[in-house]
Amino acid sequence: MIEYTTFNSPIGKIYIAAVKEGVVKILFSNKSPQELKKYCERHLECGVREGSEYARNAKEQILEYLEGKPQYLDFRVIHLNSPFRKKVLEAERNIPYGETRSYGEVAKMVNNPRASRAVGSANAKNPLPLYFPCHRIISSNGSLGGYGGGLGVKQYLLDLESKSL
Repeated sequence: MIEYTTFNSPIGKIYIAAVKEGVVKILFSNKSPQELKKYCERHLECGVREGSEYARNAKEQILEYLEGKPQYLDFRVIHLNSPFRKKVLEAERNIPYGETRSYGEVAKMVNNPRASRAVGSANAKNPLPLYFPCHRIISSNGSLGGYGGGLGVKQYLLDLESKSL
């Protein structure tokens, strides 16, 4: 059984879906709990219920991070994604807090320098934002690019990290 919990944060509501073994999905308030349930049912083929036991540690860490306490999120996750997307998002976990990289730089990090658009696609399909800090990825011209939580949230996160250094 998958549990999902919802909580308020400085960036709006956050939804977390988790099983005993780890967090499987994080969504922001611009998405709906129904999208979370559909994702879980599609990828894990089991029921979803409200509950917070499995997501407790993740929720605590995320709230501390959003309070400006620099930290490396280290709660357990189950990363459901293609091998390439996993490689991209794992590489992005190595980008230091408060720093950014371009889509092209991330493509080079995964030894595929022509794959900047594919990096963008991996970020767009990131099931675990914040844990995999795709908000740190910007366009080569310095503009924000895109973000699943919305550009306002992306800017908030970048500002939060730059102030907390």
